[in-house]
Amino acid sequence: MNMLAEKVVQPAINAEHLAYCPTMDLIAFATIDDLVHVHQLNGQKVFGVSGKQSMGSVRSIKWKPNGQIIAVAFQKNILQLTNAHTGKVVHQIDCTSHSQSQICCLGWSINSTSSQSINLPMRGSGPDISLENLLSRGKRSNSTDELPDLPSDLAFLDVEAMLPKLSSLASGGAEDDIFSSRPSLDSIFQPPSKSSNEAADILVVGFEDGTIHLSIYDFFEIGSLNLNMASQRFQRCKLLNHCAHPFATTHAMLVANEPASQADLFLVPLDLRLISNAGRYLSLLASKSTQLHNVLRYVQQVQKQMYSEFRSSQDLPRRFMQNVEEPLQKDLDCTWIQAAFHLVVTGACSPQVKEWLVDELGERGHKRWDKAVTTGYETIRRLAHESLLPALERLTVLLSRLRGLSKFQDSNTALGLSTQELDNVLDTTASLQLLTHYIMIAAGAELRGFSAFSAWLRHEIDIQSTEPGSSAGHEAGERDNNIDHASTLQYIRGPMKQSRLFSLFNMDPSIEDRPLWDLNAEGRSLYELYKRELKNASEPGSPEKQLPGLDALIGHLDSQCNAVFAGIAATQKRNIRLGSPVHLGQIIPACIDMRMLTDVGLSALHAGKNTDTGCFKDSNGTNLFSVYIALVARSEDNIVKLFKVALKVENGMSTTESVKFAVIHPSPGRVQDVKFVDDESIMLAIIGEASSYLVNIKYRQSNEREGLTYANFVLGKTTSEESIPDKMSIDLARPSPLLLHSFPKDPGWSPERMEINGRTGRRAICVLAQDALRYRVYDLDSKANNGEETMEINDD
Repeated sequence: MNMLAEKVVQPAINAEHLAYCPTMDLIAFATIDDLVHVHQLNGQKVFGVSGKQSMGSVRSIKWKPNGQIIAVAFQKNILQLTNAHTGKVVHQIDCTSHSQSQICCLGWSINSTSSQSINLPMRGSGPDISLENLLSRGKRSNSTDELPDLPSDLAFLDVEAMLPKLSSLASGGAEDDIFSSRPSLDSIFQPPSKSSNEAADILVVGFEDGTIHLSIYDFFEIGSLNLNMASQRFQRCKLLNHCAHPFATTHAMLVANEPASQADLFLVPLDLRLISNAGRYLSLLASKSTQLHNVLRYVQQVQKQMYSEFRSSQDLPRRFMQNVEEPLQKDLDCTWIQAAFHLVVTGACSPQVKEWLVDELGERGHKRWDKAVTTGYETIRRLAHESLLPALERLTVLLSRLRGLSKFQDSNTALGLSTQELDNVLDTTASLQLLTHYIMIAAGAELRGFSAFSAWLRHEIDIQSTEPGSSAGHEAGERDNNIDHASTLQYIRGPMKQSRLFSLFNMDPSIEDRPLWDLNAEGRSLYELYKRELKNASEPGSPEKQLPGLDALIGHLDSQCNAVFAGIAATQKRNIRLGSPVHLGQIIPACIDMRMLTDVGLSALHAGKNTDTGCFKDSNGTNLFSVYIALVARSEDNIVKLFKVALKVENGMSTTESVKFAVIHPSPGRVQDVKFVDDESIMLAIIGEASSYLVNIKYRQSNEREGLTYANFVLGKTTSEESIPDKMSIDLARPSPLLLHSFPKDPGWSPERMEINGRTGRRAICVLAQDALRYRVYDLDSKANNGEETMEINDD
């Protein structure tokens, strides 16, 4: 094999946390100081993922099947999802609500939600097309003879792409940085592709206590269930590994049950009937719900920034006015508002006010006051106009899409949507849009009033700073004609005393004594009630009622959306089932790998067989899949045990058809790691007496001479020598076509861990040395230079 690259890493790599991106030449690994680094093959660092010190050590890393996101689980049950293109944290999930035990395993898969979307590309494809390539195709058909699916095209019409892009927000912390740059925003709110419309990605998080948590589309949570539900035999069980097939509604989980010193291994099917029940609308439901969740987070962040900007714009004027309040109260028994009003009307300035204007405020203080208030009002108007209103419009479009799904056929039972709940959310969104317009109007009016007040204040500072009767005082007095006294007086007795934005933001302490408006008790349209109360609040003499401000309305919107999400999640969770466990024996595995394949060859599809009933079905319309499990036991590190579990999936329910067993015995040496390369071959990393080896074996073609021989697996009998199937013995001392690569005797460079990218056209393997300071990447499709390579990249 040709060596593509070598990298020397400081500090050392944690061998348990190494992952090769499935779609790009990116290698992710965690070092012993619990930092996750993502490197290109040439050794250049692309980005890093580092959690806060309170998150603890790294527990697991996993790439999304499309390579767009990498998930990193930390010791304190914090799961970070980072975009592979921007290096920004897309979402941070606190998993402590799901389980108090630590995360032990991550599984991520993409499942097709439409059999038609699979059949059409298959009809015009060659016989060597891989399953992974089908989901990456943008077009649903390669033939011009195929008619477009008009109902499906209308359902998946991307209306959101026509809306204006959301504006980036100021950085407000580590988690808030996801909205602070254009690339990050584009990655979060990117329009869905055709392939994503016909598939749903499912994230499985496993915990030490046997809890598994499922999410769709990165972080749309479905719910949690415990593996104890699968069998009464399960006591202390945990998830070890996970695999799935793009076109299967059943996932496979390898579970360890540890009631005694030696672990019992089980294969537990996870039947996701929600894929078959919701069909192609599952991806639409999950994607729109995820987008709705993202927009809601954006709206909440805009509200926080508007609140922060207004609060900071009022702090400095409040401190300035407090400095003059004490002497005015002590000597004249009046407030600054009364003194300022008196000064504008009469022109008579008290000694206390003059001293404050000249000695404490002055020209510098006035500039700071003017800049703080002007910037605050302008920022509030900009955030309301450029960020909040467009986000609410996008929210309305997404809610309308979900409302359309709720009114379509029996979606209330299949999808878990409630038309009434969505109508209530739309009503609250309309109220928020109305309130945002009132905020913009109030901010604009108060900014104009403050501009007049600021001009008058600067005029008074100039007058009081000059001697009476001087030429400078005479010139300052002549500029009095440019002062808008009416607007100044209106600002002093209005916004300066109490800005209306305080009540619109729910920051006015005086509203606590008014009658409370219970949002949940209002039976009519919230929008109509809100419009009436806002109109009455602007009329003098009307009874004051506590209006829900921006934060209260957004909180109400959040609770309503969470109710919608909970309804969807509860419906989909009812369609999740744990199948019957398959006992594989008492084994403490040193290394394991899993892969799920279909038992119906692709050639049958190209021949046109059963394309009307589904891709991978037999003559009875039943889906047939096989789960391959390769493992090496700690007690027998010189052999590889390979299990083949045949599953029959019918109507989303799986049953075990058969369990077969094969053994690979390389000698001399011990097996350090084992990984599936693709749908045909498996790779073994073997440490021998004089050298270390990489061995490639065909595990599916049982009829060929170099293939494996499988025998029926019977628990308890496979331990006896006569019941073990014919071992595939490999003599490493002799040349063999199975021997793909050999390493010279080197204590530091014996292979410790492998990660393989088996995608078509770019099959590569990353081998980590036992010193954990170096890794090498080899081209699996290259047959040249079977010996050790000499190219080295020492890039720090």
